Amino acid sequence: MAGLFAVAILVYRGANRGLIIGLWLLAVLATIALFRYHVTSPLDLSF
Repeated sequence: MAGLFAVAILVYRGANRGLIIGLWLLAVLATIALFRYHVTSPLDLSF
């Protein structure tokens, strides 16, 4: 999420289009990877 916020700041400041698209893709892939990790990780709960 911080990566997407950084991309939003770069858009506001008028950065290069290629840089923005590349960083946006990287941030989205990192977010998806983190989500997949947390969804598929075992909880290991014992009551």
